[in-house]
Amino acid sequence: MRRTFLSWLTDRLILCPTRQPIEATDKTRRWVPCGDGRLEIWTQRVGDGPSVTADLYVLKFPGTAGRAERSTAHPADAWPGMRVELWSVNPPGYGGSSGTASLRQIATFADAAWEELQRETAGRPVVLTGSSLGCVAALYLAASRPVAGLILRNPPPLREVILARFGRRTLYVGARLIARQLPPELDAIRNAAAARAPAVFLSAQRDRVVPVACQQRILDAYQGPQRALRLAEADHHTPLTDVEAEQYRETLVWLRQQMMPQREMP
Repeated sequence: MRRTFLSWLTDRLILCPTRQPIEATDKTRRWVPCGDGRLEIWTQRVGDGPSVTADLYVLKFPGTAGRAERSTAHPADAWPGMRVELWSVNPPGYGGSSGTASLRQIATFADAAWEELQRETAGRPVVLTGSSLGCVAALYLAASRPVAGLILRNPPPLREVILARFGRRTLYVGARLIARQLPPELDAIRNAAAARAPAVFLSAQRDRVVPVACQQRILDAYQGPQRALRLAEADHHTPLTDVEAEQYRETLVWLRQQMMPQREMP
């Protein structure tokens, strides 16, 4: 797929790739074929050792400046007594993954990670998590794959975010031209309308990166069961308060019950 100047500009406005080495404590690196290159995925097991089949798998997509090496054991730490295996993806152009960072690669690397994970799960449920831009990959998969659940923080409908953030300063002409570079399969609002898995949304109500009105369009379109935790005073990267953390824990208990109702929580 040829990369035009406008698609390059779109990538530069949104993506913040890094390649410097980062220590990945308690994780194992895995290489996955992706297009003409390879994808770097870091895996981590919470619960019993790797010789025992996990109860649940989590496929994690980072935000625009995120790295898989920094991924935590969340949400496994919210489900004590469960064996959980986490797979955290470095997109092309990030970390050790080959290729160039590009929005046009999101569907390709999401498909590659999903297919590789399916070879490991033996039919076990898979949860997708995304932070900001990572939500776009998660919703792309959720629209057509049998995912068990989603956890999405500050999900961006990319076209609407571009228009909201850059429209006025470009008299909307430049912003519309840039927004047209987005692949149609990354339409997060349309993908949310096609998704049916139970989902937990965290939405920062003072977000200066993904305006809350843009986030709300995804929540309104989403067709599966959902719980939304609206963080009243939070900006894009603001940590949860103690009260919000407890509310969030309760939503994750709900999500586990939705996915695996036959299993009692300890």
